[in-house]
Amino acid sequence: MDLSLKPNLPRHNIVDQLYDIAIDPESLDDFIGAWNGAGLDTHEARQTFAQIDQFDAIYAAHLRRAETFLSRAESQDTGPDFAEMLARFDSLAAFVVNHDHCVVAANAGAGHAFGLEPGACLDALDLPEASLDALDGCLRSAFASPKPSDRLIKVDLAKPRGAALFQIHKLPKLPGQTLSYALVVTTQYHWRAALGQTLQEVFQLAAAEQAVVRALVEGMDAKTIAESRGTSEGTVRGQIKSILAKTNARTQSEVIRLIMSLQEVSKTAEDRADTTNSLPDVAPADWLHAEVWKPFETLTLPDGRRMDYLEIGPRLGAPILLTHMGYGMARWHRPMIRLAFKLGLRVIVPIRAGYGRSDNVDMKDDILAVTRADTLCLLDHLGIDRLPYVPQGNDLIFAVDLATHAPERISQIIGIGARASLEGDDHYASMSKWHRFFMSTAKYAPHLLKFTAKAGVSMSRRIGVLEMFRHMNGSSPSDMLLLEDDHLRAVLVANGELVAGKTTDVSQAYVMELLVSEASWTHLMLSARATPTRFINGTEDPLYDAAVIAAYRDTYPWIDIEVIQKAGQLLIYNQYAYVLPILAEAAGQAKHIK
Repeated sequence: MDLSLKPNLPRHNIVDQLYDIAIDPESLDDFIGAWNGAGLDTHEARQTFAQIDQFDAIYAAHLRRAETFLSRAESQDTGPDFAEMLARFDSLAAFVVNHDHCVVAANAGAGHAFGLEPGACLDALDLPEASLDALDGCLRSAFASPKPSDRLIKVDLAKPRGAALFQIHKLPKLPGQTLSYALVVTTQYHWRAALGQTLQEVFQLAAAEQAVVRALVEGMDAKTIAESRGTSEGTVRGQIKSILAKTNARTQSEVIRLIMSLQEVSKTAEDRADTTNSLPDVAPADWLHAEVWKPFETLTLPDGRRMDYLEIGPRLGAPILLTHMGYGMARWHRPMIRLAFKLGLRVIVPIRAGYGRSDNVDMKDDILAVTRADTLCLLDHLGIDRLPYVPQGNDLIFAVDLATHAPERISQIIGIGARASLEGDDHYASMSKWHRFFMSTAKYAPHLLKFTAKAGVSMSRRIGVLEMFRHMNGSSPSDMLLLEDDHLRAVLVANGELVAGKTTDVSQAYVMELLVSEASWTHLMLSARATPTRFINGTEDPLYDAAVIAAYRDTYPWIDIEVIQKAGQLLIYNQYAYVLPILAEAAGQAKHIK
């Protein structure tokens, strides 16, 4: 079955279509159909038409050139979207600077607090000289770092404004981008009248306590607050203690994060502005809305990389570790969050390297080892000793890897739509065409995978996250039904931004993960067999096949596998009322340290 003799996809057609994809990524759909139709997604085809080294020799140069064209087109089409970055910090003073410390973009808060506008230089800020020097040094340090990195600095403001925290994040360069930029987010807060009303209604904070909260957000300590309010430090400390109790927070830092998470709520209540994180026809501002759209939290890893993570549900609840799979499914919608609070379920979602704003790793790194170390670092940071691991889809490999290397940290594995390691390629046959293409290509044509994954991200940006989801999961009635819920649809779009946002290119991370998930890792499954494991899979998952489930049961008889009718790949969303109590029960059984 030599490729040049195959009528469905002759050799010159492959080359032509590679360049077509580079020019118009939407033609990837036609290419995938032709590739699968020619039977080139099978082991037999790869062995008979040419060995992989011959394939690389023939097409490697074309792939490299096509990828260069695609990267150039991407950088011209998108570039850094500073407006989108700053939109998330509407109630804070935030701005973007270049390597010369000149402002290239600033939001209204930065204009109000510091008088900043594009073109201004930071040395013109109305700050004490020592503060300007400290800020300059911190920016220089961030720009000098070879990788995207975070810096946090406390800056004394001109009297009597006290101090503010400045978080500096060196932005990753997009393909073809030569200039370096840094995002600066400060704690200078645009305090909205509606926010005070929310604090009073939801947490019963008195006016004096609201004033103390505002001062904490602005970076003041108890002594400075007392001086500014003309009261004693003891009185302020008593008010802070009352605030912690009313907001169910453990530290002042948690109070500050809570207030920042309410910024979209107060914004919506005050002016009903349209943002990507709000819906024009959905419910009024309330605490549940704030939980849905609260910002990601950030951890700086030992090697300096940034790792974002999301916490859903009560902070003092019983925790589980949930993965977002390749679709970036991190956020939950309102009914799921309401049930999580009712069940006392705390959900921790690490955003893996390369997704969202979590910094990428080198293509040569061991992605299993990196993900394992990052996950353990996050659990240590949160003070969690032991908890259930809940992987979705292909992410099962990360769960069994962690259970193999740190079994004392994982109480059990509950796979949602989980895919286990199987030998051969029969399990590809029943998949939808997109899933079959990417997964079989990872196994039999890995060099093609890198280019087509990048094209897939580019295509998603062009046609939109929802349309791309329809391409990927259109064969699943259950998954398509989710799009009919306006609120859930907005959540799914926001999740998709972790994968294919204007400033996100997940293609490298996706390739690295797919290469390990489609290789054999049966040895990890066997090594982790002492960890209680359960699968919950749906019959309308684009990857589902009854024969594959039977193969799982034969190969891994210790796994309890449940199959749910009329459930798709996003089973956790349309079957949450059934799944979440199972997760809560598992979390309650696990021993953990708060």
